[in-house]
Amino acid sequence: MEALNEDDVSIAEAHKIMDERKKVGELGYEQKICLEYLEKIPKVTDAKLKSLVEELSKIDILKPRYIALIVNMMPDTEDEMTALFNKERTNLKKEEIKQIIDIVKKYKK
Repeated sequence: MEALNEDDVSIAEAHKIMDERKKVGELGYEQKICLEYLEKIPKVTDAKLKSLVEELSKIDILKPRYIALIVNMMPDTEDEMTALFNKERTNLKKEEIKQIIDIVKKYKK
């Protein structure tokens, strides 16, 4: 199988892509495993996901890759945010971390 393109997507978006792929034809072994995994994870509605991504996009330092990481992990605390970004080449300020946590908490309910 050849990769046609590569994008950073959230778990919800990946689930949607895999569902569409399943309708087109039979899934390969890795795709089946991926879909099984995605079905076990709690889902955020499409509307909430879109709103969450829009809000996070307003924070200038967050690239699409970082937004996908945040949406997938939905961190609750500053420690979790710090752990997510330990190996990334970005320096989030305390107020940005708090802002991200507050945004995520709104959508996690």
